[in-house]
Amino acid sequence: MLAAGEPFRSRAESIRIACVLEATAAKVGNVHPGASFDDLAFDDFVKAADCTAEAMGGLRSLDQFGPSILKAIRSTRHATGTNVNLGIVLLLGPLLLGQPDTECAGDGPWRHGVAEALARLTPEHGGYVAAAIVEASAGGMDTSEVDDDDPLNLLNVEATDSTPAPYDLMDAMRRSASRDRIALQYATGFEDLFENVVPTLRRSIDETGDRLDGIVLAHVRLIAAAGDSLIARKCGDDQSRRIQGLARRCLDNYGPDSIAELDRQLRDPGHRFNPGTTADLIAAGLYVCLSDR
Repeated sequence: MLAAGEPFRSRAESIRIACVLEATAAKVGNVHPGASFDDLAFDDFVKAADCTAEAMGGLRSLDQFGPSILKAIRSTRHATGTNVNLGIVLLLGPLLLGQPDTECAGDGPWRHGVAEALARLTPEHGGYVAAAIVEASAGGMDTSEVDDDDPLNLLNVEATDSTPAPYDLMDAMRRSASRDRIALQYATGFEDLFENVVPTLRRSIDETGDRLDGIVLAHVRLIAAAGDSLIARKCGDDQSRRIQGLARRCLDNYGPDSIAELDRQLRDPGHRFNPGTTADLIAAGLYVCLSDR
């Protein structure tokens, strides 16, 4: 597995390695060393990995949670000029906050720590996260049930240099959980990550005997199991289900040809079928695997 026989890493080192591994693997429909988007290339992900590790490697206490997330997004925007890592940063925040400091058997104590950390988040902590989402120029947190003047609508949040206004992050995540898989993690104490994503990664890497090949396989398996919520937000649930079906067919005859065909069908000039949320979950899952000692 990922950590067997390897020396202990710092949290910052594990963050960077997880982010770079995720970006290096030739995942279908995503940026990697052999495939770029018009406004995004592999080098941007490497820069973002450095920014994320530097900003979040020391996150251990609740008062560091919001500022670390906001710092990671701001430094990434400065380094790359675009949104590269918002989903990854949002996933890493609670994982770092709930991560046990001592060696433990299994993921149970980590899951418990994450659930406890999420229960302690207040709107004051959420204000920094909302500012980070605005800073990244990413929408999707406002819902059809939220009025324009409701504080849950992120269009009303300003990313200032002063202390951000309070924002009920957990309420927003619960409202968004049915249509955003990152929000689902917050709403359920990262149950999906620990029960689905991490085991799929571990199994896929063990089966292939190679980290990068295992990441590619896990990515397809996760899409085949649940579609991708970024595709659903961009293109609708029908398109997400269509891509899910394509991923299942890829698994039926899995190999280089079926991977290449699925990748071809996910690439279009507007990158509408980029399974980016699944990629973010892969990065977070890799961090868990790399930190398992």
